[in-house]
Amino acid sequence: MSEKLRLKATDAEDLAVIAACLQDARVCLKEMVFQPEEHRFAAAFTRYRRERQKDWSSCEGLTECLAAVVFDDIAEVKYRGLDGSQLDKEMTLLTIATEPGREHLIHIDLVFEGDVQIQLRTDRISCRLDDFGEPRPCRVTPCDHLGEGWIRSAPA
Repeated sequence: MSEKLRLKATDAEDLAVIAACLQDARVCLKEMVFQPEEHRFAAAFTRYRRERQKDWSSCEGLTECLAAVVFDDIAEVKYRGLDGSQLDKEMTLLTIATEPGREHLIHIDLVFEGDVQIQLRTDRISCRLDDFGEPRPCRVTPCDHLGEGWIRSAPA
């Protein structure tokens, strides 16, 4: 069995699985591209390999890897809160959500910390996530963001 995750999404439920795998993933603006002539948006995230985690209440032993995320059939990309002069600034993905659109049937929202959002407009969901490179110990973990007073617990 391969250690690399490969997922495909064609509906909102599939996309929710990819969103869960990318929760807290990190990406820089320079690692994203919209290719309008190919109707494709792609990004290279550093994601946490939580599916390999033995103890969900701890970040001990958590590893990370690079993951390519590609959305096809994208008609338009809108954004809010991005600073184009900070191409190397690392952003943390909170979630990927879908909502009905007006001109296009679906809006796919990539929601980041700090009120940053990228909206992909499309008529259908066509997404894939592929890990690449070798897994490595985490440079930072989600636990590093938890301050005093936070209680770490296993997911329900």
